[in-house]
Amino acid sequence: MQSIPRPHLIRVGVAVVLVIVPTVIYYIVIDTLDLLPVPGLFFFELKNDVQGSLYFVALAFAAVVLAWRGFAYTWLAAFLIHLPRTVKFTLSTESLLHNLGFWFLPFFAGAVITLERRWRATQRRIDAERQQERELYIQQVLAAQEEERRRIAKEIHDETLQDLVALAYVADSMVQECPEHEEQLKRRAVSIKENSIRMAHELRRISSDLRPSTLDHLGLVPSLRSLTGKTADEGGIPTRLSVTGAPVSMDRQAETAIFRIVQEALTNVRKHSHASEAWVTMKFRRSALMIEIRDNGQGFSPKLHLDRLASEGHLGILGMRERLASLGGTLRVQSRPQLGTVLKINIPLPTALAAPPLENSVKP
Repeated sequence: MQSIPRPHLIRVGVAVVLVIVPTVIYYIVIDTLDLLPVPGLFFFELKNDVQGSLYFVALAFAAVVLAWRGFAYTWLAAFLIHLPRTVKFTLSTESLLHNLGFWFLPFFAGAVITLERRWRATQRRIDAERQQERELYIQQVLAAQEEERRRIAKEIHDETLQDLVALAYVADSMVQECPEHEEQLKRRAVSIKENSIRMAHELRRISSDLRPSTLDHLGLVPSLRSLTGKTADEGGIPTRLSVTGAPVSMDRQAETAIFRIVQEALTNVRKHSHASEAWVTMKFRRSALMIEIRDNGQGFSPKLHLDRLASEGHLGILGMRERLASLGGTLRVQSRPQLGTVLKINIPLPTALAAPPLENSVKP
C-alpha cells in the first residue's frame, strides 16, 4: 500500500482544523453555552453570517493548497456539519433553500479556482516536457553535427590532404628531373607544387576548424590553448589563456560543447569587437567550471544588440546558450559601449569529477 507523503498529510490536517474551529464555535461556544446572546432576528442572522464566514477560510485554503478532490471533501465536510444547524434554525422551506443555496456559491468559486490551477499545472507540465524534448532534440542535433564534422575532418586529413601532399611530392620530383632547357615546364611544376602545398595548408586549417585533433587526443585545455594561439596568429588579437584549479576529465560531448562555446566567443571577438587584446580564464572548482571571456573592444548594449542579432539571424550567442543548456550551464553577457565585453559562463561539474582546487596558471 502506497504511503501518503508527510507534507500532504500536514495540509489535510490544516484543512480539517480550519473546518473544526467554526464548528466548535457554533455548537459549543454559541449554541450550548450561549456566550454571545444577541437580541433580535436581524442581529441573530448577522451573527450567524459572520460566524459562518469562518468556513470560507477552510474552503479558500483547500482551493489553493489542495487539489480538486481535497477541496470537494473539505466543502462536503463543512456542508454536512453545518446542515443540521441550518435546518434547525430555518423557519420555512423557502428560507431553507435560500440558506442552502448560499453554500453552493463557495463551491462553484472553489471549483473554478481548483480547475484553473489544475489547468495551469497541466500547462506548466506540458511546457516543461516540450522544453525537455527541445533540449534533447538540440543535443541530438549538436551531437550529430559534431560527429559529421569529425567524419569530414578525418576524411580531409586522411584522404584529400594526403593526396595533395603526394601531388606536391610528384611536382617536386618533376622540378628536380626537369631538363635545364625546359624552363616553362619547370615553372609549371613549381606552380603545381606551391599550389598543392598551399591547398594542403588550407585544408589542414579547415580540418582543424571542423574538428581539432587535439580535442580527441589531448583534451579540452590543450585544445583551448591551441585555439587562443590561433586567434592571436590569424586574427591579430593577442589572446591569453589562464587556468586556475585542477582540470578534470569530462565526456567528449561536454568537452566539445565547451570548446565550441569558447570558439564562437573568440570568433565574435575577432569579427565584431575591434579589440586589441582578449583573455580567456578557466576556473575549475569543486562543483563547477567557470569560464570568463573578456576583450577590450568597442562593446555594445547587450539587451538591444542581442534582440537585434536574433531578429537578423545572427545566432552565435543563442547557439552558445543552447549548448550551455545541454550542460545545465548559464551564460551572462556584460558589456557597455567602448568598454569591452565580458562573457561569464558557469557549468556545473558532476560530483564524481570535481577535484579540489589547485592554484596554477597556464598561458600560451
